[in-house]
Amino acid sequence: MFKLKEHQSRPFVEISAGLTTFCAMVYVLAANPAILAQAGASAEALFTATALAAILGSLCMAFIANLPFAVAPGMGINAIFAFVVILSMGLTWPQATAAVLTAGVIFLGLSLSPLRKKILRDIPPCLQYAVCGGVGLLIAGLGLIECRVIYFSNGLPALGDLRQADIQLFFIGLFLTSVLLALKFRYAILTGIILTTLIGLPLGVTILPAESLRLSLPPSPASLWLDMDFSRLTDQDFVSAVLIFLFLAIFDSLGGFLGLLSIMGREAEAKYRHKLGRAFVADSAAVIITGLLGISPNTAYGESGTGVALGGRTGLTALTVAACFVLALFCAPMFLAIPFSAVAPALVVVGWYMLSPITRLNFHDPAESFPAILALVLIGLSWRISDSLAVAWLVYIIMKTAGGRTRDLNATVMLVGLVFGGKLFWDILG
Repeated sequence: MFKLKEHQSRPFVEISAGLTTFCAMVYVLAANPAILAQAGASAEALFTATALAAILGSLCMAFIANLPFAVAPGMGINAIFAFVVILSMGLTWPQATAAVLTAGVIFLGLSLSPLRKKILRDIPPCLQYAVCGGVGLLIAGLGLIECRVIYFSNGLPALGDLRQADIQLFFIGLFLTSVLLALKFRYAILTGIILTTLIGLPLGVTILPAESLRLSLPPSPASLWLDMDFSRLTDQDFVSAVLIFLFLAIFDSLGGFLGLLSIMGREAEAKYRHKLGRAFVADSAAVIITGLLGISPNTAYGESGTGVALGGRTGLTALTVAACFVLALFCAPMFLAIPFSAVAPALVVVGWYMLSPITRLNFHDPAESFPAILALVLIGLSWRISDSLAVAWLVYIIMKTAGGRTRDLNATVMLVGLVFGGKLFWDILG
């Protein structure tokens, strides 16, 4: 089924790679419910929905694309779902999940159409890096703000009260995780969350129920799934939410897949690159699944690189990850006992990871680097991803045109620029 001989792999290697990937990303079962619960949903239902999303998403990647990439609700985009789309833009939870489903359907349509190749080829790399970096800056900021490490007094940012136990725990977790990162420890995020949670016990931040160490049936996610509201389908905020989820899904998939393929080495990367089409279909199907489950979008996890580095080459690796998440379903109390203060440092680390593509920018070329940095700053400070990208995209077109480099402006760039220009003009009139 997975053509192991053709991919020069063995079952033991694939299963070992899957177990390694699961250990590197299992923190999502603590982090995703803790983040999304800030927008008002039940953490218990969110835990089960998160596990189901990881199971079904990874199965999509295993059987549709036959690639060793694990899929789960994305870190970063979950914070945008909760804090930007719901708490800032004012969409209700059912309206936000309707936006996720709509974006997933559009993403699937693009993945199945010839437009997929144009998207892969024509979107300026500098703007791809900018969106990833801008969202990284936003995510790191959200981790600091929502944990009250940074708060606003008279409109100015200030450092939180260091005498509060939850803020102390945040800094302890941040210091521990940074040390593990400096030591290049493979499971730095997971280990940081676990150690911070344990340190939170004597501080009174972590409350560990007696049943947390026992297996139990997973909580019901019935309050979340299929709860969608399309009543604001033509509303500006709803359309903006769809665009946010769609852009992030496309850019996350493109950047994630190329990054994971690069771990395989140049020869293997060229061999596997033809599978990107199926990988996009699998990823878009996984986004649709999260919309139906009632949570933030799925994405291929960068932590899959740990399994790829160990030799994972086929969908058997992703299948192993899915099987591990099935077992984790019965450990809900343990994951739900983890406080947000122990998860917030992980958001800062994820933000740092997402900022790394900025190093690929050519700062000697203002027409490439200035629009990108503009997008990064606007996204990180305004939380308006689509509007920020629209401004940066138009600046990119203007600078290329003014510099006599219109050959860099392909039809896709100009068409998207026309759409963005119309959107901004409509916002001004409205």
